[in-house]
This record gives sequence, structure tokens and C-alpha cells, in this order.
Amino acid sequence: MALSQLNWQDRLHVLVGYCLLKTGRLTFDAFTEAELNDIVRPYFPIKVPLEVPIGEGSFECLEGQLTMPLSTNRLTLQLFCSVEIRALGTTIYRAHVAVSVSALPNYFPASRTLRFTDARVDVVHLLNDRYSLLKDTQFIIDKLLPGPLSGLSSLLGQPLRSALSIVTAGSTEQALAYLRLYLQGNTQRILDYHKPKIEQQLLNELESRAIGYTLSDEVWREFLFARWGKRVVVEDKSLRFYFTE
Repeated sequence: MALSQLNWQDRLHVLVGYCLLKTGRLTFDAFTEAELNDIVRPYFPIKVPLEVPIGEGSFECLEGQLTMPLSTNRLTLQLFCSVEIRALGTTIYRAHVAVSVSALPNYFPASRTLRFTDARVDVVHLLNDRYSLLKDTQFIIDKLLPGPLSGLSSLLGQPLRSALSIVTAGSTEQALAYLRLYLQGNTQRILDYHKPKIEQQLLNELESRAIGYTLSDEVWREFLFARWGKRVVVEDKSLRFYFTE
């Protein structure tokens, strides 16, 4: 065993653990939710792209907390997020959103890697708090159109479709459908419109980050499992690293 990267106390821990393994007295090591969250916390905040028909959109995961439900072998990441839509420098929609993402833990001994597979977005829930903001359709039209055109639109009865064609380079139908959501004044409906893209972008972000972790030789618990570990499961609200098949 190459113990050179460990201090003498950690080397002793490894040797004791090895003896316990050989005598059958150590069958698994367990990481609690608190321990896992200490690992996850530095990765936040995370910004995720969000395309919108008019203006610019942003979706940001501000905080994340790992939980391990008793009834399943899935790790759940509870995310506290913000979504914001801006048009010409002005915020026209803003909300806090709670998102729940889950995945299966799998351990690959050959590469000493813990990977999370079958990732899915389980919940996207609007939080009605003081952060929420929704501008009405008239405000948006006045903001999108140049000043003189905005006034002419009202005086001459210029159809909304024609006005939108000026600022959307012809993609009028999609923009009209989007603006109707603001006309209804329903914050939830606007979030529902963006929900499929938010879910897909979150999954893309997880995939791009490889949602995996290679065990380190500089941490004695990881050192021990990297050499004799077999599988990983969620049990009793902890992530258990088993040394048995």
C-alpha cells in the first residue's frame, strides 16, 4: 500500500481499518448528509443558460443540499434557484424556484470512481416570496419599442403583431404566445412555459460536469475504500460504501 501521502495518524487509521476488514468486523463505511453537503457546498452558485423569445433569460442555482430519502436508493439534491427575464436592461420577470434533482449512486472499482447515473428532475416549484416580480404586457411593449413607435402604436391602433415584428426580426408568433402569458399576469404560467428548457439545461449541466467523483489517496477513508470497496448504496439516510458484494 502506498501510504506516503497520508500523515501518520491517517496511516494508522488505514492499518486498523485493514485489520477490521480482514477479520470481518468492518463491512461498510457511511457518509452522512452533513458530510456530503460539506463536499457539495463549494460548487454553488451554478449558472444555467435559459433562452427566451424576447429579451434575455438567466437561471441560477444559488444553494444546494443533498438529502437521502429512506424509501429509495436515490440521492436527492434540493436546489434553491432564481430565474430572471430581462428586456432592454429592465427585469420583466423574476422568481425564486425550488428544484429537486435525483440520481442513482454507482461505484466503479476499476477507476475508483463514484458516479451518479439516471439523473432526473423531479420537481420544479415556484416560491411565492417578496423576490417575485412580473411586469404587464403594456409595460413590455413600451419598453421593447422605441419611444416614438410606442406612442404611435397606441394612437394609430397598430396591431400588436406588427409592433412585435419590428423587435423580433419576424419571429412574431412565438413572441406573441410568450407575451400572452404576461397579459394573464400569472407567474406560475410563465414558469411552466420555461420549465422544459430549465429541466433539460439542468440535466445538460450535470452531464457536462460528469457528475462523478474519483476517490482521493489523500483522505484515509477514501484511500481505504478505493482499494477494497465493492459497491455504494443509500441506506438509513446515509451513503454507505460496502466492502462486500
